[in-house]
Amino acid sequence: MEKVGNKLTLYHGSDKILKTPEFGKGEINNDYGQGFYCTKNKGLAGELAVLWTEKDGYINEYSFDYTGLKILYLNQMPIENWIAILLNNRKIYSLDDFALRIDAFLQKYLIDISDYDAIEGWRADDAFFSYITDFVSDTLSLENLKLAIKFGDLGNQVCLKSKRAFDILTFTNIYPASAVKFLKSAKDRDKNAKQQYLNMRRRAVGTRISNLVGEENL
Repeated sequence: MEKVGNKLTLYHGSDKILKTPEFGKGEINNDYGQGFYCTKNKGLAGELAVLWTEKDGYINEYSFDYTGLKILYLNQMPIENWIAILLNNRKIYSLDDFALRIDAFLQKYLIDISDYDAIEGWRADDAFFSYITDFVSDTLSLENLKLAIKFGDLGNQVCLKSKRAFDILTFTNIYPASAVKFLKSAKDRDKNAKQQYLNMRRRAVGTRISNLVGEENL
């Protein structure tokens, strides 16, 4: 990751070359809602470029000058706010049985992100949502969920939300992403994360979601 003043070098992995990402495109059920998601880690972008197609892809490189933009740094806030945003956007249907618990958690911890030009925060992959499921089902503590964020070295992501942020993003380079290389690193990362998680769960203690929302009052 390179940072000079208020400029960041960002990467986006894709099966396409994206010189001018389009504002208003993208899935609404991503971590922070609709937006253009980037990482500061070139290697992670390479994995994302090939993970779904299992074919060679591209690492798009950009310069992003965030001077004057309103940025939300989620990883500098309590983790409960980040979890609430994920739960609100991702719509994890396997958690429908815990709707009352989730609603109570969202009422307490969900923050309004609609006014921000960009959001920087932890990146969650699909495997991480099994940890979220365990947390919501009251079998994983908040403390151990904080530890699980580090498993797999997923790092942070930057999500561009506003037209203003899109207009500032400048395409600078393109790199090939080899499926052979990056699929292996993605699978190794996932395997190591799952093993770390299993080892941690054997000694899981701490604050549960039922404690946080005062479930006895629901």
